[in-house]
Amino acid sequence: MNKDNLDGTQEQFGYEWERYNEIVPKYKIQFQKWIYPFELKNFIGKSFIDAGCGIGRNSFWPLEAGAESCLAFDFDHRTIKVAKNNLQQFKNVDIKYLSIYDLDINSKYEIAFSIGVIHHLKHPAKAVEKLYKSLKKDGKLIIWVYAKEGNEMKLIFLRPIRYFTTKLPLGLTKLISKLITYAVWLFLRIYSRSPYLKLMKTFSFRHTESIIFDQLIPKIANYWTKNEVLDLLDGLKVRNIEIYHTNEMSWTLICEKDI
Repeated sequence: MNKDNLDGTQEQFGYEWERYNEIVPKYKIQFQKWIYPFELKNFIGKSFIDAGCGIGRNSFWPLEAGAESCLAFDFDHRTIKVAKNNLQQFKNVDIKYLSIYDLDINSKYEIAFSIGVIHHLKHPAKAVEKLYKSLKKDGKLIIWVYAKEGNEMKLIFLRPIRYFTTKLPLGLTKLISKLITYAVWLFLRIYSRSPYLKLMKTFSFRHTESIIFDQLIPKIANYWTKNEVLDLLDGLKVRNIEIYHTNEMSWTLICEKDI
C-alpha cells in the first residue's frame, strides 16, 4: 500500500477501538438506521463485505440475522484483534487486515457496505470504486457518511476543537472527550429534539464518550452535501440510486451494480 494514500486515521481509530471494544445492543438500532430502508432480513442467505469493520459491530447484526458469509476488514492490527474476538461465534466470517485501496475482488459479493469510513479517506471515490467492483451484477452497495446539511452549527464548534485535538496525544484527547461528554450528557437531559439527539439521550455515558472521542481524533473528516455524496458514483454503472438524510445529520446512499 502506497503510504501517500494513508491518512493516519488507522492509528487513531486503532487506539479508539482497543479501548471502546464492546458491542452493545444500541449498536443494532444505529446500524438499522444507517442502512435504512435496507433491512437486516435482506442479508439472510447473502454474502457481504464490511469495509472498515472496526470492532465488528456492523458485521455482527447481519451475521446474526442469517447472512451466508462475510468479509470484514480494517487496516489496524489492534482493531482486527478486537473484531476477531467480538465475532468469534460466527464461523462464516473472514476477518482481514486490509486497506480498502488494496481490495482486489471482482464480482463476488451480493452486498458491500461501508459505515462511517469513506468520509475519513484521502481518496473516497477510489474506495467506493473498489467496493463496486467486488459486487456481483445486481449487488447492493450501501455507504453511510457524514452530511453537511444538518451539521452546520455543530461544525462551527467542532472544527476549531478538532484542529487542536488531532495534534494532541491520544490519551489527552481521550481526557478532553470525557470532559466534553459531561457537558453533552447534561445538554441531552435538557434538549433533544432531533431524531439523533433523542437516540443519543438513551445511550450510556461510556457510549456517548466513545462518540465524542470518535469525533475529535480523525485528521480527515468530510461532511458532504447530497450532491457531493452522489458524485462518489461518477463513472460507475449503477441503477436504483437512493439517498436518505439519515437522522437529519448524515447520508445513506444505496444503489445496485448494473453490469
